[in-house]
Amino acid sequence: MAIRKFRRNMKPVIWVVTIFFFISLIAGYAMSFKNTSSNSQLAFKLNGKKVTMVEAHRSMAIMSENYKRYLGANIDPELMNTIAFNELINKNLLLEMADKLKIKVSNSEVDAQMDQIKAAFPDKEQFKNALLSQGYTTKTLEKEIKENLILQKVSEAITGNVNITPEEINEYYSDYKYTMFQGKPLEEVKAQIEQALKTQKGAEVYAEDMTEARAKMKLQDLDKNFDAYVEKEAFEFDGVKVNNVEYAKRVLNALTMTKGDLTQAKELAKSSIESEIKLLKAAEAKGVKVNEALPLDLQVANAVKELYSKLKSEITYTQNDLKDFFQENQINYDTLKSADANIAILKVQPTEEDDAKAKVRAEELLKKVNKENFAEMAKKYSEGPSGPNGGALGTFKKGDMVKPFEDAAFTGVAGEVYPEVVKTQFGYHIIFVESKDNKNETVTASHILIIPEPSEETLNAKDAQVSEIVKDLNNKTITFEDLKNDKDIVFSEKIDGITEEGYVPGLGYNEELAKSIYDSKLGEVGFIKEQKDFIIYRKDSQVDEKKANFEEFENQVKADYVNTKAQEALKEIELSTQNTEN
Repeated sequence: MAIRKFRRNMKPVIWVVTIFFFISLIAGYAMSFKNTSSNSQLAFKLNGKKVTMVEAHRSMAIMSENYKRYLGANIDPELMNTIAFNELINKNLLLEMADKLKIKVSNSEVDAQMDQIKAAFPDKEQFKNALLSQGYTTKTLEKEIKENLILQKVSEAITGNVNITPEEINEYYSDYKYTMFQGKPLEEVKAQIEQALKTQKGAEVYAEDMTEARAKMKLQDLDKNFDAYVEKEAFEFDGVKVNNVEYAKRVLNALTMTKGDLTQAKELAKSSIESEIKLLKAAEAKGVKVNEALPLDLQVANAVKELYSKLKSEITYTQNDLKDFFQENQINYDTLKSADANIAILKVQPTEEDDAKAKVRAEELLKKVNKENFAEMAKKYSEGPSGPNGGALGTFKKGDMVKPFEDAAFTGVAGEVYPEVVKTQFGYHIIFVESKDNKNETVTASHILIIPEPSEETLNAKDAQVSEIVKDLNNKTITFEDLKNDKDIVFSEKIDGITEEGYVPGLGYNEELAKSIYDSKLGEVGFIKEQKDFIIYRKDSQVDEKKANFEEFENQVKADYVNTKAQEALKEIELSTQNTEN
């Protein structure tokens, strides 16, 4: 069975599409409905369109598997089914929207996706088996690919049709000028702002359209297995009705915090929703208008945004207030010493000779290990992350491990050490097959990993190569961008804000590298040797430490003061809405 492999390759084409930021990946275990005797047995009709039991079960199971990857085992099947069923409804309503928008997908687009999936399998037989394991035929898979592409185009169409005004752009820029955009000019970030606003407004348009579509839909001939999952009121609080779908999503997410305790998760979810409703009411009391056609979470997000803007507009200050704020937070305005540099990392790969030496070490070790001493030998000799745990890898299915390792583990004798050293891209493995479960097709195993490492001779040879690269960079016959095409270069980027203390953004702390950069001249290329890597650098600029003065940063101080005071006021309102009795 190649189930996991098939699911990984299906990722780009499964119709479960995240449209904007609030359409959930759906949770839970596979469906447990009664068996159906026919592929055409009806699950329900939506606006006259038939949805079969097989289609419903498969779609909901796919969504369940996706959500399970996020929440793990702490999920409740009934709650998951409620969400999955309603997302299935949403999917079909979206396809109806696509018809109204006259969105089409060509056969060539479907074929391209299909070819991409097939290419991931070694042969047609494995592809066929993967299809069968997921309940697909080639025809039904092509249908799902087509629907997925249609749904993506619906998302793009909704976002593309949103209009953004100059006033909205200016307001967004004003809100985030000194935070997200770090004082960059408007023209430099305008495209980024437009995209963010389109996504945000597109989400609202989608939500309104979906709410309207659900209100008008005709759900007929519903199989009784789905009765419990139809959207309905779960509870009401302060005049706001909360449906079972919204509640189910909150409970499932709360299960991760309660370690699977369903009762606590339900209490936590209900308390959280009630606090949000209180926050909505507090926002309304401040004059914020709420669009009740939106889902509750989006209503709250918009209400908080509008409330925050309103609170900002109410903040007053004197010049002394601003100066006091500046002095209290001066460190935020001071210029700290930093350097910008191009950095490339050349990773030294082991040669064939290095690889052969690792193989010999592994083969010599294989002669000494047995099932009784395996764990101790793994702790002593294994170079893999499982070494300290005696090499234990736990229980796994086919598709979980790389193929050479998997083949050895599944063909090996239970309770015995596999008689040969097994090579993978990670190194050489000595495998102890602890046990097998033929019924569930699983193996429990441990291993000792010997990793080929570059020898001193290999490192010395690379030293000469790096020196030549440095020479070419200094002579400007090549650039750091060119280095990205070198197979041994694993990283080549310009990095800003390197501190004298050794912090290199994106790479962590490296005091030796930072010191070398600071000690070098502007434009000078050099390198350091670090374990099995060579790090090549060129200092492009350096800024020395400078104390800020109020006049220079007055506009930013005003913005920061207003934001800080508005955040404090918003926090007080949010705290007043929290349910504390739990």
